[in-house]
Amino acid sequence: MAASLVGQKLGMYQITELLGQGGMATVYKGYRDDIDRYVAVKVLPPHPGLDHQFIDRFRLEAKTIARLQHPHILPLYDYGVENDIIYLVMAFVAGGSLADLMDKGTIPLPEIERILRQVASALDYAHRQGVIHRDIKPDNILLDKEGNVQLADFGIVKIVSGESDNNTNPALTQTGGLVGTPAYMAPEQGSGQANITARADLYSLGVVVYEMLTGEPPYTADTPMQVVIKHITEPVPNPRNVNQDLTPAMQNVIQRALAKKPDDRYATVTEFADDFARATRNEELLTQIPVSKAPVLTPSPNQTLEITNGPTPTEHLTPPPASLPQPTLIVQQGPNSLVLLGGFAIIAVLIVVVVLVVSNRPSTTPLPSTAEAAETTTEAPTQVAVAATQAPNFGSLNFSTKNSTGDTVTLQVQNLNPPAPDEIYVAWLKNTVTDRTLKLGQLTLNALGNGVLPPYTDMAQRTLPTFYNAVIVTREKKSAVGQKPVGEVAYSGSVPTAVMDALSAIYVTAPDGIASSALANTSYSSNPDGASTDSPQAGLVNSALAEGSIGQQHAGLAQAATTVGGMHLHNEHTINIFMGTEIDYDGDGRGTNPGFKKGVPLFLDDIEKVLTSAAAAPGGSDALHGNIESVRVCVANARKWVGQIVDLEKQMVKLDSVEAAVKIAEQSTGLAAALMNGVDANGSGQVDPYEDECGLIQIESYGLLVGSITLQQGSLAS
Repeated sequence: MAASLVGQKLGMYQITELLGQGGMATVYKGYRDDIDRYVAVKVLPPHPGLDHQFIDRFRLEAKTIARLQHPHILPLYDYGVENDIIYLVMAFVAGGSLADLMDKGTIPLPEIERILRQVASALDYAHRQGVIHRDIKPDNILLDKEGNVQLADFGIVKIVSGESDNNTNPALTQTGGLVGTPAYMAPEQGSGQANITARADLYSLGVVVYEMLTGEPPYTADTPMQVVIKHITEPVPNPRNVNQDLTPAMQNVIQRALAKKPDDRYATVTEFADDFARATRNEELLTQIPVSKAPVLTPSPNQTLEITNGPTPTEHLTPPPASLPQPTLIVQQGPNSLVLLGGFAIIAVLIVVVVLVVSNRPSTTPLPSTAEAAETTTEAPTQVAVAATQAPNFGSLNFSTKNSTGDTVTLQVQNLNPPAPDEIYVAWLKNTVTDRTLKLGQLTLNALGNGVLPPYTDMAQRTLPTFYNAVIVTREKKSAVGQKPVGEVAYSGSVPTAVMDALSAIYVTAPDGIASSALANTSYSSNPDGASTDSPQAGLVNSALAEGSIGQQHAGLAQAATTVGGMHLHNEHTINIFMGTEIDYDGDGRGTNPGFKKGVPLFLDDIEKVLTSAAAAPGGSDALHGNIESVRVCVANARKWVGQIVDLEKQMVKLDSVEAAVKIAEQSTGLAAALMNGVDANGSGQVDPYEDECGLIQIESYGLLVGSITLQQGSLAS
């Protein structure tokens, strides 16, 4: 981008300062004043043919990225094209990147394991949606103030490179080169293969982990092109040759992640993270897969290599600025006619094929022709490589709380076609099993087809997403609008019926829930005036909150105790309440539990089970899976905090003085508060569905998002 945009406005965003510039994008800091939010605005390079096809393709890919909703994926807020300027608006993260952290020195193994686990969670989630990152490197792994991962630039490489999903999709930019970062590029990317799978991301992450463990990348050379060739041809390096403190198990993990053939790598990034964790403890790894040996190949001295988007090769080996993508477009030039036809990608493929054929076939067998070689090197992708085209989104319906959990509905729509002059749009909730409907009201649109339905609150204070799993918008005659839909369904959306079942167990009643009669006089009762006749067992989240509240109370009593005996009594109570046990910890001959004798982990496990069932149900969308993932993070936080509280209380019950327990007691009560209410760890002003932030209360609030419904054109059947 030749001219700076500082001081100008793109859409709703005032450009305030330049953050950095790379070969792939220019990044500015922006500000949106109506919601008081600072953002990062990535401006893509100018395109010579900015036509409707280009813009449509850009929007399609941007929507694919925007659908990724995960605690460890940097969110894409907005995107647009204005005055021939293409831009994406993303969250602004001021905490630096993994590259910055690596520059500070050695990273401890537990920290590497934690970072790997969070990146794995983000990548596997995106891969399940059919989206591949294509440029995993330390600069794209951002860290917030608490050190939690925000994986940046998901899919941006695909947008800029113009990679097509099939022959009918127009490319965004000129193709014929390789797009990626040489130091982290998988062999199949470097050799120009078309069918790049999710295991290319796994390989790139393996390079990042190798670098964290050893302090240097696995392959180095004088030029980026030579680095690419080494990734394709040289044997997988042994990290123990650089860091002798690493175990043989860790060597096996890294070498499997960096296997030349995608099929020889781990099936998922989470499997990689699991084996890495086992290796740090020197435990037995998952089933071993032999790592393929790649022949060593030295480039011909007649080959001429040129880096087309950088001043010098050495500059491309220098780590780029934090948060900026720095892919390198590599094109091979020379007198060979194949170069003129296809560039380095074809040459690299043919070189590898020829060497493999020579090393694996008898010398008397003739080499295959160019066409045969190209055909034999095409492997079936091991995972979904591209995202399916999504139907346009015409709005969304969300549930919230006014008088009781989930009793209120809001519906926001956009780009709706106007109804006929004698018709109006009416929105309805629907249960696709019973066909029962609930009228929400009339939709009023502006000239652009956008509108917001006034919030609808259920007079019976029901948890609406447990009764309805669909929304329909019908065209009704103005003169004949009743309490049942009779007109044509113009727009609709739904979630699987399993979502209703899951939310019913979480919010209304579950077999393992605490008896409603026992909860009648607590703040977590669904019927505070008395026992419920409809739900003999309460829902899972209220049961967890009730048990956790009593546990928190007794942790506070243990902290406030003035005698050792009193402290030990409440230590025992706290442990037993949280775990649902009746064990004698204070040595008085009896184990007491003043709680409901269920324990918090029981309810967390049940919440996890019903969410897993809902996620596995046919018909689930990317948005649904993202919302379920957010709740799972809160469940994992709560489970961890319960374990930490119990460990601290067990330490306290062994101490022989109140004074010796002061700091431990403070930690325990602090964790109990976090368990119940969550913690704003990153200072964002709210408790987010992130690691070490959300707790039991947030399971209740974020759980309602699981029932959210996206609106599409046509009836539910279509």
